[in-house]
Amino acid sequence: IMVDANAADIERFVVWLEGVLATASDIAPTALNIETRLGAGSSSYALDRASLSSLYLRNRENPSVKMKRTLWSRLLTSALGTQFEDTDALFVEHTLLVNTAEIIAHAVLGLAIESLNPAALLAGEKFDESGIHGVVEPDFFDWVVEIEGGEVFVRTLAKRLARFDWSSVEQDVLKVLYESVIGTETRQRLGEYYTPDWLADVIVQETVTDPMGSRVLDAACGSGTFLFHAIRRYIAAADSQGLGVGQILDGVTRNVIGMDLHPVAVTLARVTYLLAIGRQR
Repeated sequence: IMVDANAADIERFVVWLEGVLATASDIAPTALNIETRLGAGSSSYALDRASLSSLYLRNRENPSVKMKRTLWSRLLTSALGTQFEDTDALFVEHTLLVNTAEIIAHAVLGLAIESLNPAALLAGEKFDESGIHGVVEPDFFDWVVEIEGGEVFVRTLAKRLARFDWSSVEQDVLKVLYESVIGTETRQRLGEYYTPDWLADVIVQETVTDPMGSRVLDAACGSGTFLFHAIRRYIAAADSQGLGVGQILDGVTRNVIGMDLHPVAVTLARVTYLLAIGRQR
């Protein structure tokens, strides 16, 4: 059978197949690569979403799973009110997003994420050992490692994420992933509107004129887009003054602050904060 395929079709097929096999390495975590290789239209997402959904449906009556789902629902109902639609599908999507972000956080530290113990990974034990607190912690979404088959799922997800080079990220890539996975209708109903990175960068440059002498607060930080650019601006100013790594980290964590009511946004913002600082620090 002869198939007439153009170069674009072939490239899409190669990316789709690579997502299934997870054989690539050192993929740059650009917005385009995150969208095409991890986003809602990718083979990676389709496989991981189906696996996680199956795990949840088989274990939804597990007391721990049931409790964490209930706590998740209560918190979002309190935070978002009647606009929040309490569905199993959204709980699974949030679980996948948070698990993904928490695995990426470990990759930023330079750890071999595909070989880490899944339960220790989702509990943030390596961060605790390093004296880094408030990035990855036990939460509603670690139910995965408490059920049969869950650790295999986390290892598979980690293998897919290990294909990327997370040492150098130039924008809020977790926002790109969130916008892809959570549909526009759902985000708009919940009042979630994300600022493009270029605009956030411009606003930060124009408003934070003295990065070293200003304190920046984003009181509804979402995935951390403004935090990312405020952190990068602070670090650039600190570098120009010849400050050491310890001084820079102490200063940036005092001067750039974010908060949000949404539990998924909080996790994404924490990891975005880490990505903005970068592995070199």
